[in-house]
Amino acid sequence: MKDTNIISITDIIENKVRKQKELEGYEAQLNDLKNKKFWIEKEIQMAEFIIQAVQSEITPQQFIKALISAELEKE
Repeated sequence: MKDTNIISITDIIENKVRKQKELEGYEAQLNDLKNKKFWIEKEIQMAEFIIQAVQSEITPQQFIKALISAELEKE
């Protein structure tokens, strides 16, 4: 009976290690997706500013100031 207890504990430990590795993989994927999301949001923000600049005919200096202030507001 003790042999089966040792085997089941070993199985549990092996399963735990597998699950930890699986979790690490998911965490890496999540970080990658967060990074991609960040850059896509920046591209959308840039497009919105360009559209706004064209519609409002603002100067390049005003455009840059607006970008900086929008970024500072997010932080």
